[in-house]
Amino acid sequence: MESACVTIHEALKTVIDSQTHYRLREAQDRARAEDLNSRVSYWSVGETIALFVVSFSQVLLLKSFFTEKRPINRAVHS
Repeated sequence: MESACVTIHEALKTVIDSQTHYRLREAQDRARAEDLNSRVSYWSVGETIALFVVSFSQVLLLKSFFTEKRPINRAVHS
């Protein structure tokens, strides 16, 4: 009976140690995932801003191609 109790106690201790290890790993991985999520969010905001800047610049550039440029009238004195 004593031997069975010791065996059960050792097995239970192993299970508790494993659970503790897995909980610590889960906490570390969760922190890493949340950090990665915030980095991805910041990167997405940066890409969105860059996209709008490039789009706006392209529109201005294309509009400048189609605007009529008036020649400068200089009086030619002979």
